[in-house]
Amino acid sequence: MNKTFLFFCFSTSILVFSFIVICISPIINNIQIGNWSFSKWRALNCQILADKENSDTVSLDEIQKFKKMKNLCYRKKAMHDLEYAALIIDLVLGFICANLSLLHYLNVGKDFEKKTGLIGFITGIIGFIITFVYFCYNAYIFDNDIAFSEIDYDDFSIVNGVKKLYSNGATYKSDGTKYITPFANEKDDYSEFIKYKELGQKQYNYDSKLYMTYHKIPNDNCKKDYNTFDPTLNTNTPNILQCEYIYTKDPETSVERKDLYDRWLTTLILGFFIIICHIFLLIFGFLIFKSGNNTNETQTVAIV
Repeated sequence: MNKTFLFFCFSTSILVFSFIVICISPIINNIQIGNWSFSKWRALNCQILADKENSDTVSLDEIQKFKKMKNLCYRKKAMHDLEYAALIIDLVLGFICANLSLLHYLNVGKDFEKKTGLIGFITGIIGFIITFVYFCYNAYIFDNDIAFSEIDYDDFSIVNGVKKLYSNGATYKSDGTKYITPFANEKDDYSEFIKYKELGQKQYNYDSKLYMTYHKIPNDNCKKDYNTFDPTLNTNTPNILQCEYIYTKDPETSVERKDLYDRWLTTLILGFFIIICHIFLLIFGFLIFKSGNNTNETQTVAIV
């Protein structure tokens, strides 16, 4: 198949994928859920965390805490800036290469085809590097960081996370003697909070079956206040004998979290395709550059 046509296909794909991602990406579109939004990531104060980490008055245990918070803060700031930079650069470079390759595919501008190949090769390298870095940051935060978490600079703690629930929306489950949480056996810091990759699960969004099931629970004693319920109560305690699960919050009535999850995941998938397209763009750009050189040599020999 014609190298110029493939060059056009991959550069056009970069242009189209970048445009779609810009339209749906969470950060550029400043998705807001309640009082939380991505715009806060731009103005995070990471230096104060770095200063606290290097302070002589901080204990060894606290140094590790400040180091984690500092890294979390820098990741968010880098992610915010990278999304703007990577997607805008991809859009511009994709547009330039798509237009140049279209001209050559239509047999226009054959005399600068070699330069177009060089532009495509350089564009592929630049686009691959910046998009790959953006993709790695994006995927790491999506997979590892606490959803909606913020740093309280008064006592330097993580706040505003979403507590983990069982798949039916319950907070506690009976193990035969007491009530346990879904994170009871997890030892990591802040393991009680969900990560961004879990935002699409039904218990954190409106689900008609969960909503109806919750309101049909016959025993109102299975619904408790989170701040007053004692999970260490024996399951044979009067009034909660029938409760296999304890619910401490009403089911969700919105799908905002699912929308954020879908946008983020789609951004990651299309970001991966953009990286692949950049690889092929630099390959075919290089091939066009070489073939353009050979064509010039052939023409020179023919004239002689």
